Amino acid sequence: MGERMKTAKTKPKKTAGRRPPANESNVRERILQAAREVFTEYSFKEAGTRMIAKQAGVEHPMIHYYFGSKENLFYAMAESLYNETLPILESWYEGLEKMPLQPSFSLFIDRMLDYTMATPDALRIAALNAVNIGNLEEIPGYRFIILSMAAMRRIMEEKLNLKGSSREIEMFIYCFYSLMISFIGARTCQAQILNMNPLEEKYRAWVKDASMTLFFPWFKKILTGQ
Repeated sequence: MGERMKTAKTKPKKTAGRRPPANESNVRERILQAAREVFTEYSFKEAGTRMIAKQAGVEHPMIHYYFGSKENLFYAMAESLYNETLPILESWYEGLEKMPLQPSFSLFIDRMLDYTMATPDALRIAALNAVNIGNLEEIPGYRFIILSMAAMRRIMEEKLNLKGSSREIEMFIYCFYSLMISFIGARTCQAQILNMNPLEEKYRAWVKDASMTLFFPWFKKILTGQ
């Protein structure tokens, strides 16, 4: 995974154009917000720019004016989500190094679930697109999934005294992130399989219990090296 992080796809070029008038200053943000809302319901291939323009309440040409293409718009939306979640990701680890192992991991899971259950957009977009592509490069902005996993590793190494091998740490992060995409990004499907309501506490409790059961022994190993 470390090598793939180094070769992540570069950012699409920005489109040139005239400077927008002052009364259009919030149009770009409206389009980005509308894209986020649409892409949490439809995959990149399914969603159209006219759908996004309608959601934003703007004329369709504004999509091209501000972003140039659906690909650039998706990339900008993914970058915005990444920048929004990065400081939140860091906050999940605050103070864990001062706590016993099991309570610290339990608090980490609670913090993660508090945020992602209320704001599942990034994980839902990842889940929607994971089953609709044959190659990662078909989805603009896929690099932010790789960057998120790299950030998770960096923060863990900065905040916690990890003693596990590099391979064990990498596998832990990849498997944890991937399972959260399924448990939370695809929670409507997962909860139905369990005969639960994805928005109720019972499902959240199930996800926490499963996360503790599956990942705490692994978390303990990468922290203690045993």
